[in-house]
Amino acid sequence: MAKQKFNVKRHVMTGISYMIPIVVCGGILCALAKGFGGYNIGNAVEAGATPFSNLNPFTWLGFWWGVNKLGSVAMDFAVAVMTAGVAYSIAGRPGIVPGIVIGYCSAQSKAGFLGGLLMAFIIGAFVNWMKTWKLPKWCEGLMPVMIIPVISTFICGMIFLCLFAIPLSLIMNVFQKWIVSLNGGAKAVIGGVIGACMGFDMGGPVNKTASMAANALGADGIYGPMAAKIIGGMTPPIGIFIATLIKRNKFSKVELETAKTAFPMGLCFITEGVLPFAAADPLRVIPSCMIGSALAGAIAVGMDCESVAGHGGIFVVPMMKNPVWFLIALTAGSVVTGIIYGFVKKSGIEDEEEKETDIDIDLDIQIQ
Repeated sequence: MAKQKFNVKRHVMTGISYMIPIVVCGGILCALAKGFGGYNIGNAVEAGATPFSNLNPFTWLGFWWGVNKLGSVAMDFAVAVMTAGVAYSIAGRPGIVPGIVIGYCSAQSKAGFLGGLLMAFIIGAFVNWMKTWKLPKWCEGLMPVMIIPVISTFICGMIFLCLFAIPLSLIMNVFQKWIVSLNGGAKAVIGGVIGACMGFDMGGPVNKTASMAANALGADGIYGPMAAKIIGGMTPPIGIFIATLIKRNKFSKVELETAKTAFPMGLCFITEGVLPFAAADPLRVIPSCMIGSALAGAIAVGMDCESVAGHGGIFVVPMMKNPVWFLIALTAGSVVTGIIYGFVKKSGIEDEEEKETDIDIDLDIQIQ
C-alpha cells in the first residue's frame, strides 16, 4: 500500500469543523444571556456547595445565569474539541480521548488554541506509533479501549505539563509585570500593548496575561487599561466579519456563515468567535488582529476612555468614560483588521469536504 501524504491542512480543517458548532453555540448563548440578563450575569448567582446550589432557574436572573453557564461550559470545551478533532483526523478514534483531555488542559492552563493545536499533532503522531506495536494476541483487543487511551494520555499529557504549562506560567508572570510597569508611560502605549496582546491568541496565555494586568490596574483605580482590554477583545471577531464583506470571494461558505456569528460575539466581548479562522490561518489572522486591536486600544486609552466594568462588551459602553471615542476606536480597529486580513488572505479558497479516513484499530469484543 502506498504511503499516504501527511496533509496538515486537512487535519486542521477537520478539527475546526468540529470546533465551529461548539464555538457558535457557546458564543450565542453567552451573548443572549448578557443581552437579557445584563453584562454581569455570570455573577448573578452565588456558588454554594456546587455552582448550581443557589440557582433558581424560574427567576429572570436565574434563568439567564443558567443560559450563560451553558454557553461558558461550551466555550471551555472549544479547544478540547478542536484538539480531539485534529488528533482524530491524524490517528483515528484512539486520538479522541487524549485529544479531549489534553485539549481541555490546554484551555485551563491558558495555553489556548495554539497549545491545543500543537498537542494534537504530538498526540496523533504518538498514537500512530503505538499502533505499530507488536503485542501478544490476547491483549490486542485491549489496545483501542485501554492501552492506547491510557498510555497516550499519560505520556502526551506529561509532555504538555512538563514542557509547556510550567515554563509558560513563569514567562507569563514576568510578562504581566512588564505590562503593568508600562502604566507610568504614555496612555496610548499601554493601550496599544494591551490591545495587541488581546488580539494575539484569543483566550490563550498572552491574551489572559494582558487581561489580568488590566484587572490588576483596575483594582488600583486605573481604568484606562480595562477599556483597552475590552476593545482589544472585541475587535478581532468584528474585523474578521468585515473582512468577509470586503473580500467575500476569498472565503468558503462555512467561513462566511461562521463570520456572521462572530460579529455578535465580538460585540459581546467574546473573542473566541475568531478561533476557527485563527486556527486555520494563524500566520495571517493573528497579525491582522493584533494590528487592529493595538490601534483600537491605543486610540481608546489615548483619548481617555475608561471602563470600571471588566466585561460586557457593547452593553457596558454607556457606562464608560468617553463612550463615543470608544466606539470610534472600535470601528477604526475593526476596519483595519478587516482590510488587512481581507487583502492578505489567500485566494482560491474552496469548500473542502473531504472524506475522513478512519485508520482505526477495529474494536472487536467477543463475549464467549
